[in-house]
Amino acid sequence: MNWNLARGLVYLACLAASGLAMAGLADFDLMTGSFDLRPFNLYALTGTAGGVVSSALASIALWRGWGRK
Repeated sequence: MNWNLARGLVYLACLAASGLAMAGLADFDLMTGSFDLRPFNLYALTGTAGGVVSSALASIALWRGWGRK
């Protein structure tokens, strides 16, 4: 097993968990170490994520010069 990859994935998971907690979408109990994700509307998330992802991809395409002749 690639331990550097495993350690990197744990770091990314902790970063995502702390981001969710700072955004108010999750609770972390320091005493027990439990992470509780609050309920959210999945339909609103997918609707919003589509616009964000497409804008991010369009920005990357513009920056990299994709589509130019």
